[in-house]
Amino acid sequence: MGVPDFLIESVDNALTVMDMVTERGEVRVRRVSEELEISPSSAHRLLATLAHRRYLVQDPTSKIYRPGAKLIDRRAPNADVLKLRRVLKSHMEHVATITQESVSLSLLMGEHIEFIDGVESPHTLRASPRVGAHLPAYATAGGKVQLAELSPQDLAALYPDGLKALTAHTVTDISELTKKLQQIGKHGYAVSREESTEGISAVSVPIQDAIGRILAALSVLAPSARLPDTKLQPIIELLRASAQAVKPLL
Repeated sequence: MGVPDFLIESVDNALTVMDMVTERGEVRVRRVSEELEISPSSAHRLLATLAHRRYLVQDPTSKIYRPGAKLIDRRAPNADVLKLRRVLKSHMEHVATITQESVSLSLLMGEHIEFIDGVESPHTLRASPRVGAHLPAYATAGGKVQLAELSPQDLAALYPDGLKALTAHTVTDISELTKKLQQIGKHGYAVSREESTEGISAVSVPIQDAIGRILAALSVLAPSARLPDTKLQPIIELLRASAQAVKPLL
């Protein structure tokens, strides 16, 4: 098909960027500049505009752009994302109300997890689930509870370059991670103690469909001081009740 006479270049560029980030999972200003043959400043403005409209989200550290909430709604990597969000929303709000802490829903996307929905705690000091953000799965409760169904061989293949430390608490030995995941699979929940972010802890359970396939993870995340071991079991039971309630609907 030829290029139409009425083509609006700026719109075409924006749609091309959304195709790029959907296919690759991330884009950088420099790559967009090169592939669209536009100046770096124009590429930056284009990406910033898409981020403003929530089609992209920028990692504050690496400055890489990844799919934002609106792009996530338009795709279904491991499950029907819209259905997951619709079915889980009231349960997330219930858990957040009972615990008074933030709640997140995440999907395993290769070696990362992606946050697809969240409810924020009413506390001023809180852990905020950033919809559209990616984190290494091995450093999060939601990621670990989904990685737990992988074989040791598949896990090693997922991280051929090893595990990078995000904090002083991140597990960086693949053998140690494998052992922890075996325990997580046995117990049916995962805990992260400041493994991805200093001062933040989380607990997570898997969300399964009617035949037992893991589709996502439901987590409570909070400042570590408000999530001691003594408070975990009631939260785990609350998360499990939500997971069981939605299982027949997925």
